[in-house]
Order: sequence, then structure tokens, then C-alpha cells
Amino acid sequence: MKKKSMQKKNLEKIYRVNGDILSTLIASDEIGWGSVSELSIQRIIYISTVLFSFRYEDKKNPFEEDYDYSVSLRGPYSDIIPQSLNFLIVNDWVILSSEGCELSERNMPDMSRLPNYLERKEWIETIIYILGIYGEEKIYDFVFRDPQYQDNLQRNSIREINTTSHNKTVQTLRKMKIAFEKALGESASELDNKKYLNMYFDYVFSRILRGETD
Repeated sequence: MKKKSMQKKNLEKIYRVNGDILSTLIASDEIGWGSVSELSIQRIIYISTVLFSFRYEDKKNPFEEDYDYSVSLRGPYSDIIPQSLNFLIVNDWVILSSEGCELSERNMPDMSRLPNYLERKEWIETIIYILGIYGEEKIYDFVFRDPQYQDNLQRNSIREINTTSHNKTVQTLRKMKIAFEKALGESASELDNKKYLNMYFDYVFSRILRGETD
């Protein structure tokens, strides 16, 4: 019974991750990216996970329970993502080409009943919208300069990367957030996610890419 229960929980997790990957590919296609490599999917969902904790300080992070990220030489890595991709490819919802992963012509499954699906989908769309503004290369810059990732890398730590609201990345972003929102004044609370993150990342990317995180 215990083994069946574990298998069921893992399958439910796969379904939730399926929703995230399909949301990533749909949103990427809408901004003209076309194929997306597994490596980019890993990094996009990692950024989505970390930035959710930053944006919503007092809200449960719906991504956190499904992704256990570890350090690899190519960036944060969660083994649930290739498992999910294999599922989607076998079921002909995703095609794997020499350029990466892309949607097939098969009608998408109904994912509306997945837990927190709409919230996760809209957040991933927001993150890809922001990344699309600056260019996909910002994925690589952000991830490899990410304070939490760098901390694990420099310690040669094989432990899971902390993606909670207490990780070093979120703490660093919040320090910069204080100065950013002070400059915006009361209008900061009136911005929707896309506008807020667009303006904030103008500020964040310019500082992180110069190594100014204090």
C-alpha cells in the first residue's frame, strides 16, 4: 500500500510539472522563441520558483514542493523535469527536435483541475514575458550570478538548493527592492506583476550584472 501511495504522489507531481512545462512552451511560442532546450526549461522554472517567493512574501510558493534543485555545472537541475518531458514526449504533447522541445499539433490536455494550475501558468507567463523583453541570454546571466546558486557552488555543496523565501537570492532581491520601491513611492503597490517586474528588472539586472548585490 505504501509503495502504491508513493507512486500515486509521484504521478500527481509529474502531472503538475507537466502543466508547468506546457505553460512554459506555450508562453515561449507566443513570444516567438519556438523550440526551448531542456536546459532553458530547467532555468526558467528555477527562476519562476525563486521569484515567486520574492514577489509574494507571505504566500505559499506553489512550485516549492515539486522541485528539488541541486547544483550542476550547467546550472540548477531538478530531475523531475526530464521525467515530465519524457512523459509528454511519449504521449505526443511535446516533440523533441535537434533545436529543443516544442509543442506538437495534438490538442493540449485539460489541465485546469491541477492544483494551483492557473496561478502557476500566469506566473510562468509573466516570467517569460520579462525574459522575452531582455532576451533569453538573461536566463544564463541571472542563474549563474544567482546568490543562492553561487553559495552552493562555492561550498561545493550537493545539498538541495534553497528555494524558500529565506534563500540568499530572495534576501538579496528584497534588499534592492527597498531602494527600488522607495524611488517609485506609492505607485509601486498599484503596478500589476508584468509592469512591476519589468521596471524592477531594469534595476535588478543592471546591478546584478555589474556584481552590485549589496
